[in-house]
Amino acid sequence: MENTIKKIKNNLQEIMKYGSPVYLYDEDILIDRTKQMKQFKENIENELNGILVNIHYSPKANNNPKILKIVTEEGLYVDCMSPLELSINRKCGFKNEEILYVCNNIDKEEMKLIHDSNILICLDSISQVETWGKLYPNTDIMIRINPGTTGVGHDEKVITSGKETKFGVCEQNIPELLNTVKKYDLNLIGIHQHLGSLFLDDKIDEYMDGVKSGLRIVKKYFKNIKIIDLGGGFGVPYKESEKPLNLDLLASKLKVELKQFADEYLSIKEFKFEIGRFIPCEAGILMGNVNAIKCENDTYWIGTDIGMNELVRPSMYDSYHEITLLEPRNTQIIEANICGNICESGDIIGKNRTLNLPSVGDIILVHNAGAYGYSMASNYTGRPRPAEIMLYDNSTKLIRKRDTIESMEENIVW
Repeated sequence: MENTIKKIKNNLQEIMKYGSPVYLYDEDILIDRTKQMKQFKENIENELNGILVNIHYSPKANNNPKILKIVTEEGLYVDCMSPLELSINRKCGFKNEEILYVCNNIDKEEMKLIHDSNILICLDSISQVETWGKLYPNTDIMIRINPGTTGVGHDEKVITSGKETKFGVCEQNIPELLNTVKKYDLNLIGIHQHLGSLFLDDKIDEYMDGVKSGLRIVKKYFKNIKIIDLGGGFGVPYKESEKPLNLDLLASKLKVELKQFADEYLSIKEFKFEIGRFIPCEAGILMGNVNAIKCENDTYWIGTDIGMNELVRPSMYDSYHEITLLEPRNTQIIEANICGNICESGDIIGKNRTLNLPSVGDIILVHNAGAYGYSMASNYTGRPRPAEIMLYDNSTKLIRKRDTIESMEENIVW
């Protein structure tokens, strides 16, 4: 973090030309996290006697092409969940075999795009397998299962396994799934599962329980599966008290289970993991301005230009982001709620935070904003989405323009 703050200070005048608020990404951190994923892949792969391990970056976390190009330069793969993501992936140099289309409740038109693009699809329900089978019998597919174990995540909205989730085919419905696959002579070559988002060391054992459950289901019900996708959810520390995910520990546990499985299930050729948050999250900072300060009913409220349209995670998930002032001018320490400029009671980016009493015009930084920040941003209440900037030691590069009134009005039919 200290090095990123230094880069911001070195480039502050240049950054301010792009308006406020603005998303900033530290290229060095992006490269480092991508290399960590490459090492994680190689660590497991070296124990599996020729079975491939591939890491697919999930651009729903951040689909900026500059980030995707770093991913492809390090030899990682990618997934996608929409036609736009597919188009961006291809323009960034990913080959067909390096792309996995992981979809949820899509229509026939989108299915046709994937089929005609020769991209492997992962379907989410028996109904979707039925629709695909009618259109494209005797084709390769993957299917997502729900392993039934308790999912992992900091909020119920990001948990994707168990009885409360909308995702995948549960174990009791697998016989019906297999009948549908057979009905259309589909080649079921892969099984996918995903437990949830943002687990750290304290949840590794829960993640492994899900892995074991998924592997048990594959052995029990499916023959000749070549690919198993174990999802992602690899977390990062959002709070100072949290430690980074111990990838070596996670890899050591995975190697035991995957090697044992591969020794018994001889058709397996590849294990996949889908990593979203881990690569861009810590590289990103959302920088804005303090516009107002007030103390009402014995509570300080710090009003900023960072609204829920720029960063919805705190409002949507009650997520925690560290918030600091770039250069505090006052020594008085207060406890305050930090909020945005949207007329919503939920437009709060940080509750009960301890910080120096800001002054109007101070620069405020929201940390760990590189994942699910810009990608979930909107024009709610007519506010423009921010620019995105890549940070270097003594320079910056614009990697996405700030919205303008004209660009936001472009699709309106007057």
